[in-house]
Amino acid sequence: MTIADGMHQIVDNINGAKSARVSDIAELRSEVGAIRANAQKDLKQINRTRRHDATVQHKTLHKYVKNLQHDSQDMLGGFSANRIAMGQECREELGDFTRQLKKDVTDIRLDAVHMIHGFADERVSRGIELSHMLKSYNDGIVGDVEQLIGMFKKERSLVQEDLAEAHEIWQNQGSGGHVYTKAPKRTEAKAAEPTQTPEEKAEAALKQKILKVIKASPDGITLAKAGKKIKVEWRKLVRPAKELLEDGVVTKRETQYFPS
Repeated sequence: MTIADGMHQIVDNINGAKSARVSDIAELRSEVGAIRANAQKDLKQINRTRRHDATVQHKTLHKYVKNLQHDSQDMLGGFSANRIAMGQECREELGDFTRQLKKDVTDIRLDAVHMIHGFADERVSRGIELSHMLKSYNDGIVGDVEQLIGMFKKERSLVQEDLAEAHEIWQNQGSGGHVYTKAPKRTEAKAAEPTQTPEEKAEAALKQKILKVIKASPDGITLAKAGKKIKVEWRKLVRPAKELLEDGVVTKRETQYFPS
């Protein structure tokens, strides 16, 4: 084979390779065109799907927002109604509480006034009772002193008589005479019987009435109930009841009095 033949062979090979490459390129272009067409078709489908989904989502979101606004308005309306109802209820409760508080304050004030008047009346009553007791005590002391003075004067006169008689006997013995005189029999002074004032008699009678009521109440009785039974204000029974306790004829537990 000559060089020219070789060259022709090479050129033929190059041309054949070139034709093959052109054919491959054409085929590749066809395939690329098909791929591009499919890609454009898919892209259009994707765009349509995206626009459809966006429309659906927009409608769904719009509906959700609308429902949310409606629910919010309902909730706000409910809150407003509840707030108004609770406010009205609170105002009514506050009004009732205020009225009750005013009533309680008025009652406490009236009770305080009554207690003050009661204390004043009791103070006056106690003052009068104490004045009577002091007067009775003073009268008793005066009577006892007068009685003691009378007894002392009587005893003093008897002692003076005895002294005079003893002095006379001593003088007779000193003059040498034997004179014996029998001493006169001394009569003891009769004790004066205690006298009771009208007040003391009334207190003794009241004391017996209280004792009778207490003995008739074995389960115990208060001075208030005892005063109602004997129709006497119970504060006047305090001192006689205390005397009965001191005498041991009655006992006391808390505010109840019992027969011994």
